[in-house]
Amino acid sequence: MKRFDAHALVAAMHGARDYSVPKGWTTIEQIREELNLAYTRNASSRAYDLFRSGLLERQPHQSKAKTGQCHQCYVYRPVKPYRSIKEASDNSTKVREEKVPKGFVRIMDYAIGANVSHVAIRARVERAALKPKYFKTSRGISGLHLNAYYRKADLDRLLRKAS
Repeated sequence: MKRFDAHALVAAMHGARDYSVPKGWTTIEQIREELNLAYTRNASSRAYDLFRSGLLERQPHQSKAKTGQCHQCYVYRPVKPYRSIKEASDNSTKVREEKVPKGFVRIMDYAIGANVSHVAIRARVERAALKPKYFKTSRGISGLHLNAYYRKADLDRLLRKAS
């Protein structure tokens, strides 16, 4: 437990309190500017999402508005290895993406490698009643989606049977 600090009590009673943001921490307004967002509510939601996914640290902070009104808010800072909030934001999908085990492929990727139509492979998979495993992976710029992956050995066996 902290010791009682009489000087801090007297300073608080006389209003000589420092409301500046701690060094290395960022306010929502600064995050809004860094991420180039239109409104602070967008920055607040984005910062909270990054905090929940473990990319930012968050701490309560009492600040003073230009009007003199004091209010409680949160300040954020990036977690190592990220040096800025923009860098953490850019890597957020990579962090949440699931790792696909070795030996699993998507039908489209397998079709391109085998030089066979993906429709033909899908028909063979349907006849063989192969069950896919779903992994949450990124697909282009549209974010994370559940994608169906099949064991490459099973697809190779299906293709050999048909030949």
